[in-house]
Amino acid sequence: MPALSCSAVKCIYNENRLCGKGDIKVTGEHASEAGDTCCSSFRENTSGVVKNAVGDPSDQIQVDCSACNCRYNEYMECQAKKIDISGASAIRCAQTECSTFERQ
Repeated sequence: MPALSCSAVKCIYNENRLCGKGDIKVTGEHASEAGDTCCSSFRENTSGVVKNAVGDPSDQIQVDCSACNCRYNEYMECQAKKIDISGASAIRCAQTECSTFERQ
């Protein structure tokens, strides 16, 4: 599992740049650059309260990925040692991206 750092601080699962969801999905089937990807697990936090789906936020997380052109994608799972999800001002998933994406 990759170590995850997430700057999408307006996501309901984000706590101190960690994710409490337990797993995330990165989409971007035809991506050719990081900006063509997004974290489809992103949900805007409108209440200001972190809602952890599976427990405490963690930097180790399962990352399913449909970005087939990424060098870290193996059988629809991310195999990077570390993954960065960007989107500091994101209020919807399309405003996030996998900054770790590298075209193969």
